[in-house]
Amino acid sequence: MKHFFTSVMIISSLLITGCFFQQKEYSDTRFLMDTLIKITVYGQDKKALETATTEAFKVFKQIADATDSYEGHLEDDLYALNAKAGKGPFKVNPTLLDLLTKTEAFHHKQINLALGKVIAIWQAHGKTKTVPSKEEIQTALTTAKPDAFTINEVDGTVTLAPNASLDLGAVAKGYGVEAAANELKKHPEVEAALVNGGGNIKVIGTKKDGKPWRIGIQDPRDNQKLLGTLALTANMAVATSGDYQRYYEVNGVRYHHIIDPATGFPARGTISATAVTTSAYVADYYSTLLFVLPKEEAIKLVESTDDLEAVIKDDQGNIYISPGLKDKFSLAK
Repeated sequence: MKHFFTSVMIISSLLITGCFFQQKEYSDTRFLMDTLIKITVYGQDKKALETATTEAFKVFKQIADATDSYEGHLEDDLYALNAKAGKGPFKVNPTLLDLLTKTEAFHHKQINLALGKVIAIWQAHGKTKTVPSKEEIQTALTTAKPDAFTINEVDGTVTLAPNASLDLGAVAKGYGVEAAANELKKHPEVEAALVNGGGNIKVIGTKKDGKPWRIGIQDPRDNQKLLGTLALTANMAVATSGDYQRYYEVNGVRYHHIIDPATGFPARGTISATAVTTSAYVADYYSTLLFVLPKEEAIKLVESTDDLEAVIKDDQGNIYISPGLKDKFSLAK
């Protein structure tokens, strides 16, 4: 899936540290979903680790192909679905059906998968460093209404309204990271692993030294510094959404890739939102949602949602750390 803007890509918003004893390590990095995906595995048999990693990448590649809205790979992928807008039910790839169904089940209107036309406009303007007019955006938003698409789980079909276009950039990478991690778990030779999908991270197993995995969260205003360090236990996931990851500037105003569905323009108020939970897919979803929501609403959501913790920094420099992370997140000095 192509990134929203064509500016310089930040490989990862997260830095990883860790120490393993008496374990062999195997690592592979590939370019998928327009970002670098790195899988690092630990165990006793390096050949088996290589095999497990290769299989995990196959799973990730399948998801990348099924969810790419910019290029066709399969006869039933997202690209093919978008081409069928206004033409009735279309039987889609099971992976695509599952991702759409799971995401819609959250019922948060601030995550709108039908923003394809709006995102396409911002992508075009990003190339020329210009800002679309409100009229242009409003016209595109008419294709992103709640009834823009319907899912029939029984038939395995999705029906798009005329001119509707789906984009899964808010959830696809996290979904892929979780699926790759699940594939690694099928291989008993893998004692521990870390899957990093462009900053969407899932850890598997326990480090040999018994200490938590330590993940550095980037300072949203200085890519040479950390906002802080997060300690993760086995099988936890983390994702960060920020206005510093993909953006361009016009007259001193930053136009980033995270769109507020209510306005069709980049969301304002928050500059970095990190979600911590047990699923990389869910972390990806919530990091976007927490970024788009007004900060007070985001905080209420975190504190009322089981198995969800967060670190949020707003454009005034205020930092919120959810209660469950008080002993796990350390602010950089």
